[in-house]
Parts: sequence; C-alpha cells; structure tokens
Amino acid sequence: MITNAFIYILYLIVYGITAPLRLFDNVSLDSNFLASITTASDYISAFNTFLPLVTLISIFGIFLAFEGSYFTYKLIMWIVRKIPMIN
Repeated sequence: MITNAFIYILYLIVYGITAPLRLFDNVSLDSNFLASITTASDYISAFNTFLPLVTLISIFGIFLAFEGSYFTYKLIMWIVRKIPMIN
C-alpha cells in the first residue's frame, strides 16, 4: 500500500514535468527515411557473415561516448578559463 502510494506520487511528478511536452503534436518519420534505413541495414547485414558487427558497433559507441565526454570537458574548461578572476 505504501509502495503503491510512492509509485503513484512518482508517476504524478513525472507526469507533471512532461506535461508541456505532451501538448505538441505527434511526430512520424517520412517513409523515404524509413526506406533508406531499411536499405542501409540490408547492405550492412551482408558484412555480418565475416565481421562481428554487434561488437564493432558497440566499440564504436563506446569510443564516441568517450570522445564526446572529453570534448565536453574541454569545452567546459575553456569556458571556465574565459571567466575573469578564476585563473
């Protein structure tokens, strides 16, 4: 009973925070875009017979996450250095 009340309160908080987003219309992708994704996945799946694509995509994702976080750190440090009287 207490757990249900806690989950319901949490639901109301999330529902209230996302209320402005629910005022917008629903969005759907263009059929040409979906067709191009299907075609690209067909081309990429041909390489799956001799390359571990799931592993390569995972490594690429980790690499992009690391590089993105490093770039964000550099950007924040550049902004901090531009503020007078901090250095």
